[in-house]
Amino acid sequence: MGCFFVLICIFYAAGLGMLVFGLWSAKRSQSAGNWPTTPGTLTRVHMEESSDSESTSYQVRVQYTYAVDNTTYEGDQLAFGYGSSSGEAAHREIYDKLKRAKQVMVRYDPEHPAVSCLSYGMHRMITFIFVFSIMWLVFTTGFAILWWLMMQSDHVLLKHLEVL
Repeated sequence: MGCFFVLICIFYAAGLGMLVFGLWSAKRSQSAGNWPTTPGTLTRVHMEESSDSESTSYQVRVQYTYAVDNTTYEGDQLAFGYGSSSGEAAHREIYDKLKRAKQVMVRYDPEHPAVSCLSYGMHRMITFIFVFSIMWLVFTTGFAILWWLMMQSDHVLLKHLEVL
């Protein structure tokens, strides 16, 4: 019983960690929509592919420079919460749009101008993190309830069991 409790706690911690990361990413990505913008220059854009024995994931990697108050900064954040996934078409659209760009508008944190991104909002990856973490927590709760039920005595059968 003790090992099961530890295992369930680990699963809950993982689910809650994903949910907190999703909330942080959503808040940060939404906040970036209100940040000031400045023109920036893309110094590197490439599509990164990562394969294992089961699938391939894709992610657009960027590097850019921009200036705020006569200070030049470098950034590499496409959007807060953005990451790799197996949906190549979505990443390819982003890559194609950036590859054609001569310049980009960079959103920067007015309190910390070195913190920047190119896009913002509740995008696909943040929504995926929310849905996945909620499903993870629901599954973990369901599994814990099933385990608890299986560990209980069957009072109904015992009550109705007639022996001579």
